[in-house]
Amino acid sequence: MGLMSHSGSSEIERTFADGEIIFREGDESREMFIIQEGEVVITKQAGNREIVLARLARGEFIGEMALLESLPRIGTAKAVGRVNVVVLHSGSFLRKLRRDPAFAFEMMQKLSGRFRLLHNQVMQIMAALDESDPVRRRLVTLLEVGSGGAGGGR
Repeated sequence: MGLMSHSGSSEIERTFADGEIIFREGDESREMFIIQEGEVVITKQAGNREIVLARLARGEFIGEMALLESLPRIGTAKAVGRVNVVVLHSGSFLRKLRRDPAFAFEMMQKLSGRFRLLHNQVMQIMAALDESDPVRRRLVTLLEVGSGGAGGGR
């Protein structure tokens, strides 16, 4: 079935108009959204600047972190043009995983791709920094922690 298909009465479809907020940074909502049509931009506030984290389109999903971790949203999702999504709450998400293993595999592939992209971006930043730069040292520590290296891990 995959990410684009939906086949359950527990799955809700929603449409957002151009510029409409799907969710805001800091929201406590726990839904995940699969983009069926249109484009979504994800932004984050950094001081008084708004940084674009991603532009996602048909077949991508957003909001999975809040659903999986039960933590506040880390960014704001806004519709670019008309956007149609399938809304998954934790129950419908778990049912979809059980009924459609291909969905789970496709989701893991997309998450892995996002992680790889982020990793490559961090490595590019590190390569541009001098070895004595405190930002570079902090990035190295974060990478060690994330991989279970000397800095700790889970």
